Amino acid sequence: MSAILICDDGDVDEVAPYCESHGFGIEVQAFYIPVALEDDTKVEQHRSRITKIPVRALHAPFGDLCPGSFDSAVRALARTRFEQGYKVARALDAGHIVFHHGYVPGTSGRDGWIKRSTEFWRDFVDGKSETVRYHLENMLEREPGLLSDVVDEIDRPNVDVVFDVGHAHCYSRVSPLKWVETLGSRIGYVHLHDNHGEADEHLGLGQGTIPMTEICQSLREYAPNALWAIEAEGVGVSESVNWLTDNGFMN
Repeated sequence: MSAILICDDGDVDEVAPYCESHGFGIEVQAFYIPVALEDDTKVEQHRSRITKIPVRALHAPFGDLCPGSFDSAVRALARTRFEQGYKVARALDAGHIVFHHGYVPGTSGRDGWIKRSTEFWRDFVDGKSETVRYHLENMLEREPGLLSDVVDEIDRPNVDVVFDVGHAHCYSRVSPLKWVETLGSRIGYVHLHDNHGEADEHLGLGQGTIPMTEICQSLREYAPNALWAIEAEGVGVSESVNWLTDNGFMN
């Protein structure tokens, strides 16, 4: 991996000092809630808290947003929220923005989704900062092929995949290892957390049933330059740091 980040779960005051003291980057998550996007006070609060953290990411809004929808009004809402997220990311000087791919199985044909999503993302990133990286995250997708095809069709050097290990384990019909092998170097960013395969529990690494050692080894092989972001909750953060250290994935 190129760096380790900690997802702040909306609590920048607690997580930012931890990132500073341990040399980690930070993923700011407060702004995936739409009401926060228009709160200039919250933006300034976050900016002042993370200035000493060199690697910064922002998790953009995602709830009910569907950039590949066949309804133009739905796509327009997604564009509005994503533009607001981009504006906040620039204010925070975040070099990485996490967006959800937004596909809901059974709601759209594959070819139509790829066409509309490709057009959406090309139009969204063209003309924006080329130093910002845009990462599209899997959530409900049942297999990795659709997301890989969308990223290939977008064909922009600063657009790639966020591979969320926990989502692949509990929502997909394909093993997380197969996701890594299929997506390969398209993976530019990783969300690391554990679960038992039934729900998105956001446990610390090693606390669920994901074959995490094999996953991390495979990520090293197929996506060696990806950022790894720990997205566990509570004590799961320190559990995950300890697990990565104990298993030789972090010094």
